[in-house]
Amino acid sequence: MSTILRLIWFDLKQELNPPIWIVMEWVVFGIQLTVYGALISRLVTSMADYLQFYAVGFVIMMTFEIGSHTGRHFVEHAHEGRLPYLLSLPIPRWKLFLTVALQGGVELALMLTVPLSVTLSIIGNLTPISALSAVATLFWLGFGVSGLMLGLSFIAFRSADLYTAIVTALSTMIIRFSTVLYPMIFLPASYAGAAAFSPLTYGSDLVRFFLGFDPNMLVNPQIAIAVLTALAVSTLGLSAMLMQRIVEGVKSG
Repeated sequence: MSTILRLIWFDLKQELNPPIWIVMEWVVFGIQLTVYGALISRLVTSMADYLQFYAVGFVIMMTFEIGSHTGRHFVEHAHEGRLPYLLSLPIPRWKLFLTVALQGGVELALMLTVPLSVTLSIIGNLTPISALSAVATLFWLGFGVSGLMLGLSFIAFRSADLYTAIVTALSTMIIRFSTVLYPMIFLPASYAGAAAFSPLTYGSDLVRFFLGFDPNMLVNPQIAIAVLTALAVSTLGLSAMLMQRIVEGVKSG
């Protein structure tokens, strides 16, 4: 475990020196919530608590962003020559994979500290169990997205342009065709059908379920738990397998 912690700190000390990108994410969240969120909540008259709904949705998008960053960071390691160095160390590949995943978890925790605290304070009247359940859901979603992006990152070893195109298109579809900003019951049938395939639909609705939003606006929480579990287990398992079998000896140029 000490080896994994040292590897995590090896990367984090560069990412957080100084932690400007985290502070900027907090600033963006504040602007989005106090300006855009406040304005649009006045326009959405069908929901009395849309600002709360929007705040949770933006936290979900930040979670997705960190998960995507984990995959991109792995690709950057390959192109910068750091990955061959890590592969040369006398450590099992599963520890290297665990290091990448846990580093993403630490970055997620740091980035969501302020936005999630603000969101929970806006919603109010929460029990410790509901708040902890929402946090656990965010981390489970984050690990699932990280696993997905880590799996896709191996495309970059063959074509960085193809990887960028796929990730950009996938990210846009996953966010736009979801219930991150709009309840499922308000979506047109065609959009609702597409939203059913987005993992962010189940992540955002499950977080909102734990935070006390109207269950009639949300997908079934049992289905959401099953989908998020399947996503995390399958994508992390696939990424671990790729780490063991493919990454050795690949060319990143």
